[in-house]
Amino acid sequence: MKMKLLSVLLLLLACSGLGFAQNASGSSSGAASGGVQVPIFVGGALEFGSGTGVGAQNERGVGMRNIEAMVGYWYPRLGFIRGGYGYSAFNETDDNNDSYSVKHHDIDVELAVHVYGDLYVKGDYSRARDLSDIGDVAWNEWGLGIGSIVNIISKTLLFAEVDYRWVLEHYDPFLDKRVKGTRLQFNFGFAVYVY
Repeated sequence: MKMKLLSVLLLLLACSGLGFAQNASGSSSGAASGGVQVPIFVGGALEFGSGTGVGAQNERGVGMRNIEAMVGYWYPRLGFIRGGYGYSAFNETDDNNDSYSVKHHDIDVELAVHVYGDLYVKGDYSRARDLSDIGDVAWNEWGLGIGSIVNIISKTLLFAEVDYRWVLEHYDPFLDKRVKGTRLQFNFGFAVYVY
């Protein structure tokens, strides 16, 4: 874990050094990056899912499943690393027609590299939890996807992404067995550079 963190920090340092070196050499990278001085951003996304891929009710997680706040380091035309926190709440009915509420939380870490202009490929990791009165369940997800950005003004952009997610094996107390699955996720969001 320490080695991975060190690798990410070195990548961020290299990206910063490259950006500042280009500005110091008098190149036109200021225009190419939209006048961004420091590539730290805040943003948010609406997450739409094709289902969780697990459980007796495959309709869980279909449609808009989360609103996620995020913060990260996005160097234009190079790549980004970002972290986010998503939350949603919904009601479900069990086999006895008793209704109960579920609170869903997830924490995401994503790393992407621009491959052609504004198009990028990304990998992500999520830790998700569903909390309810009748039981709690937690699981991990890995994802691989593509996305693209549209610059609105110099420091604001919109993005759209599609991910294929692997829901790793975990124990589901609602089903009383170990489950795993796959799903698709679509993200539509915005990002604003801080400075």
